[in-house]
Amino acid sequence: MEKKKLRQLAIKRLTALVNSDERQTQVNSILNEFYQSSFWKEAKSIGVTMATDFEFPTSELIQAALTAGKKVAVPKSLPKGEMVFHWIDPETPFYTTKFGVEEPAIENIAVSKELDLLIVPGLIYNHAGYRIGFGGGYYDRYLANYQGKTASLVFKEQLVEEWAIEPFDQPIQQLFLA
Repeated sequence: MEKKKLRQLAIKRLTALVNSDERQTQVNSILNEFYQSSFWKEAKSIGVTMATDFEFPTSELIQAALTAGKKVAVPKSLPKGEMVFHWIDPETPFYTTKFGVEEPAIENIAVSKELDLLIVPGLIYNHAGYRIGFGGGYYDRYLANYQGKTASLVFKEQLVEEWAIEPFDQPIQQLFLA
């Protein structure tokens, strides 16, 4: 199946999950596994997006990281498919982009080498760690030069094994699944 159709399928599946008990069960299971992992325990700084309504919710993870004394950075998208992470704290103001994504309304750049762990969003994943995002290539470009650990928090509805991996696709080191 081509990536465009897979994206549409994933958005449909994720949207259907939004208000279900199953979704919260999976979120709890995935976060439990994640919080027990060395990825979480060893990270002093984490890069993570502010999730949209149908994506894996990241607000609890962000709050847990800040409470645990970890530094948290959230990305801002830039022209030409680039993004830059910015350090946030509980007082950081956000604005909503035309894509419906919250980004920090501050300039406090986190250089990639300062991020121990990157929580990488996506729509579709396979067990080898490859993902299909929204199609802008922001994360694949960022990951091409990122040296830290990578993880994704994945609903079972996002797993699809059969699709073509392209040369620019960057695998995620660890998927946390329900």
